Amino acid sequence: MTTIEEKLSAHEVDVGFPVVSGMEHLQMLLTRSELHRAGRLLGSEQKARLARADRKLLQQAQSFYEAIREVADLTRWREGAGGVTPEHWWWYLDVLAQLPAGTATAEVNALSVKK
Repeated sequence: MTTIEEKLSAHEVDVGFPVVSGMEHLQMLLTRSELHRAGRLLGSEQKARLARADRKLLQQAQSFYEAIREVADLTRWREGAGGVTPEHWWWYLDVLAQLPAGTATAEVNALSVKK
């Protein structure tokens, strides 16, 4: 059984390597969703680590998306998952990659405030 700490550590490593297989990035997005579901169980230090990892993911959204689009269509993945909400912003790398620099971070921060 994988612990939250193991998933968080894996996510931190994953966001450090934007130039790997799109399949690995899809796994990263699935792991990020698991961390979101475990949100209340994360300690304050773990939440801070997740926020740092998320910033890396956002800063390199274009690189992650380019690798993913070689193997999958994120729109179809979102639809197949029953319509992923914008609160799960990591599933919208295709959209975030198109925004002007800095805008994606502001958009995601706005979503975080709504929680």
